[in-house]
Amino acid sequence: MVGKHVFGELYGISDTRPDKLRELLLRAAEVANMHIVDSMTYDRGTVYGALVLVKESHLAIHVFRGLSYALLDIYTCGDGSTPEEAYEFVVRELKPVRYTKSYVDRSSA
Repeated sequence: MVGKHVFGELYGISDTRPDKLRELLLRAAEVANMHIVDSMTYDRGTVYGALVLVKESHLAIHVFRGLSYALLDIYTCGDGSTPEEAYEFVVRELKPVRYTKSYVDRSSA
């Protein structure tokens, strides 16, 4: 296996500050046995979010201000980390009204 990709949409969340989202993703990375390299936030007015770079790849969340809607994307390479646990951790913390979750095994074959 080359990597594991978990991604989806969160509906009905409260607007959350970018720095809180960064802290949430940092905790999710730790829960999922990922090795943190760097992190950042951004705010472009209608869209804001956070990104955490890990040795295994990344965790990212993009929130659309005023729409109570977010995109969550977690990708890891290798077998040691559990991106599914990171995804579920973020969902538990943000408490969306509903959410989607997709999983893709990024295999080399």
